[in-house]
Amino acid sequence: MKRLSFIVLAFICSVMLTSCATIFCGSKAQVIFESDVDEPVTLTIDGRKHTNVTFPYSTKIDRGFDETIVKVEAPSYQTETIVIDKKFNPVSIINLCEVLGWGIDAATGAMMKPEYKWYQIEMTPKETPATDKE
Repeated sequence: MKRLSFIVLAFICSVMLTSCATIFCGSKAQVIFESDVDEPVTLTIDGRKHTNVTFPYSTKIDRGFDETIVKVEAPSYQTETIVIDKKFNPVSIINLCEVLGWGIDAATGAMMKPEYKWYQIEMTPKETPATDKE
């Protein structure tokens, strides 16, 4: 009877620990954008617009294997594009030999995380046309 209880407990534990990165980290990651721009900007993150953004700005981005593209637009500044690369999330290692857990973490994107949690955005002011004075 004790052996059966141990087997059932071991099975429940292995199922509960499946896809550890998905459970512990989720499929989105928190990042912070910072800039010296003092006017509201529009951030487009993987096609989703965030309007009237002031810095510092904190948001969640999708984890996953693809890079995240962030476009920053402001009326007085040139448009800037930032590419957020992803790296391996070490929490996935907790899956050990659990093939199902690796599969779930890969499918949800939790196996990866953004390279950094904080991004500094350098904006270049637009050139104002020179007026001819005579």
